[in-house]
Amino acid sequence: MKFTNDHYSRGDSFMFKPIKSWEQAHEELGSIEVTMSDSSLSSMAQPFGITESIDQSLGMCTEDLFIDMCERQHDYVSPRTYTPDASYIPYRRYLVDWMSDVGEQCDLHTTTVHVSILFLDKIFRSRDVPRSHWQLMATACLSIAAKYEEAEENCPPIPDLLRLTKLRDAGHTSLTFREGEVEVLRHLGWKLRAVPPLHVLGYFLSKGAVFYEDTWQGRTLIEKIPKYIKKYADFFCNLTLQEYSFQQYLPTHLAAAILLSSRVALQIMPRWRPELTLLTGYEETEISGAFKHVWSYYEEQFPGHGARSISPRSVVQKDFLSQA
Repeated sequence: MKFTNDHYSRGDSFMFKPIKSWEQAHEELGSIEVTMSDSSLSSMAQPFGITESIDQSLGMCTEDLFIDMCERQHDYVSPRTYTPDASYIPYRRYLVDWMSDVGEQCDLHTTTVHVSILFLDKIFRSRDVPRSHWQLMATACLSIAAKYEEAEENCPPIPDLLRLTKLRDAGHTSLTFREGEVEVLRHLGWKLRAVPPLHVLGYFLSKGAVFYEDTWQGRTLIEKIPKYIKKYADFFCNLTLQEYSFQQYLPTHLAAAILLSSRVALQIMPRWRPELTLLTGYEETEISGAFKHVWSYYEEQFPGHGARSISPRSVVQKDFLSQA
């Protein structure tokens, strides 16, 4: 049930495809809903903590957005482009930490930082960038990602970026920085729609990632469980961003594995459900390898945490997250 290019062939990849309104999608799905048996509908568990359909509140069919992400995810991350022997890989962790710190100081959304790092990875794995240009390229990637992902008023001005990153002290001006941005855009082929797992998980969580029939540590779910799931999902996304080896998985594949990791970390049972297979497009067996990779890296970075019960509050604490 995995989403593939064959499943969602695009034809003209640059053709604009408007998002269907929720009403249109509902009408199109009407005939399908009628053919479903009552027993099939009754066997599906209801999402826990979802009080209103995201499709209704936004007035659109959000599944179209997910389909679009499935189609575009190959542009930046795929097993085909995975290059673990790229020359910058030994230094990548430092670049990721530095870009994350700059993004935090600029009050950028976490998703913006994740997208900017996908930009940098795509450029660095395909060409040899002199180390003297690394800081400029990394900052330009952040700036471009902000312009694409953020509201205009949240985009950091170039003079502020030059001062914050000390590029100004290295002799860069607004003009040379803009030249750096243009260089990044050319390397990216002007295709800026990058899909990190964090984007995919946003869709999964909006649809519901825990269900009324689930249990938490053998007990009935409590009201804050959906928030805890989100905190763990964000944590695992930030954790896996640091390690390039996770780019051997498609973003939808890794996002599903992170969702499974979040449920396991919270001791939610069952670990995986048919409803999650329907939502993500993956059976548990299909993501077991990626899940084991995520979980082993988690235990490596936080020895002992994975082997014992962690309070959901601990994943929210800044000192816990700051170690990632």
